[in-house]
Amino acid sequence: MYLADYIVEIFWVLTWVGAVLTVPSVLCQRAGRPVAALSWLLALFALPGVALVAWWLFGRTHLRRKRRHRRWASESIARSLAQTRRLIHGAGEDPVAVLQPPRVRVGFLPPGPQDAVFPATGGNRVDLLPDAASVHQDWLRLVEGARHHLHLLFYIWSDDATGRGLRDLLVVRARQGVSVRVLYDAVGSLGLPRGFFDPLKAQGGQAAAFMPLHLLAATPTLNFRNHRKLLIADGRRAYTGGINVGDKYLDWRDIGITIRGPGVNQLQEVFVDDWYFSTGEEVTGGDYFCELSGDADGLPGEAVCETVASGPDQTFNATREMVFLAVTQCRRRLWIATSYFVPDSPLLLALRSAAYRGVDTRLFVPARSDARLVRRASRVFYKELMESGVRIFEYQGMLHTKAMLLDESTVLVGSANLDTRSFRLNFELSTFITDVYLNRQLAELLRTVEARSREISLEEVRRTSMLTRLEDGLAHLLSPLL
Repeated sequence: MYLADYIVEIFWVLTWVGAVLTVPSVLCQRAGRPVAALSWLLALFALPGVALVAWWLFGRTHLRRKRRHRRWASESIARSLAQTRRLIHGAGEDPVAVLQPPRVRVGFLPPGPQDAVFPATGGNRVDLLPDAASVHQDWLRLVEGARHHLHLLFYIWSDDATGRGLRDLLVVRARQGVSVRVLYDAVGSLGLPRGFFDPLKAQGGQAAAFMPLHLLAATPTLNFRNHRKLLIADGRRAYTGGINVGDKYLDWRDIGITIRGPGVNQLQEVFVDDWYFSTGEEVTGGDYFCELSGDADGLPGEAVCETVASGPDQTFNATREMVFLAVTQCRRRLWIATSYFVPDSPLLLALRSAAYRGVDTRLFVPARSDARLVRRASRVFYKELMESGVRIFEYQGMLHTKAMLLDESTVLVGSANLDTRSFRLNFELSTFITDVYLNRQLAELLRTVEARSREISLEEVRRTSMLTRLEDGLAHLLSPLL
């Protein structure tokens, strides 16, 4: 008994010593983010044993070596992509496909966001996919219609009917001579059996994990995940949005889009960059990019696409910067749907200021979430937003949609949520699309979401019980760690 007590006491002292020695690391890694630093310090001294493990595995910004590798890979592949662009554009470009004025007005961007925000390109046709069933059908059409190559990138690929069905169709297409490349996130797809993609590889297809886990490594990368969703067929048609490969998304409210035309080249460059980083293979030939001035059928579209690819390798996160700019530039309507809402102070101020300007500002979030702690943390922000004039609707189900409706002509659709993880820790992909018809479609869809939602009243928030406020406050305190 005495020996056990002695061991516990020694362990307790060592964890406290470890907590003290970890303080400098927290202060340096969270410089400029005092709330996050205080949250980690509180966790270290309240639960030193748990917090020490969490900090050194998850909390530390230990992407420096990966960041250097990522930057080197991006610069290397960029040289090949630049040559490909010159070849494509040198073939003679229709005026409809040339660069267009961007929807989000930017006077200057530093090198990080500048490289991650693609020029606005016209001549596209964009179709809204209003639910997961429509997205799944679109995947099948894209895969079955491909003649040259298929490139797929997903955060989650599940070993279920949807995941196996899509894999088996890819096996068939690879057997028929289509070049197939699949990139999936190692953590998001952690449940996949080791040999899941072996049938595809046996037919000449390729599959690779993004940042495979090495938990015994000095710098594990559990936090820095590829949250993008992308399927490209022949460099001419592409799906992107928020839906992963799995059965459960059929029960969630989510959307996607199909892009046809020169805008697909932007998405292809994102895939090529991620693929090169993960495998070392360059996929930059002209056959992988769209040479047409219009959609995949050669018909010019009216949509202008502006892709944003962000990640933790950027000093200034491109998604965070562009979302902030978009919110501050809205003049009439700003409707936002997000599955996880944990905004930082600048975005919170931007949302309030939009309401101050008289912008019709609405926020759609899930009433029931697969991340309960995040949902509780988001409720802390309700009062100040609603007092400024923002309307908040809780969808009666799991809302996984990530979209913004900007005035009467522009939308933003992609993989990023309005939370710390999307703004700092994940590799994300979003696209600004200027298209009046698409804007109207998304507005109608969000009205159906609103019809199945309950609008939160300010009086209801003010009547929240002390216990509930304490629980939400604790979740909020932990939000910088989420």
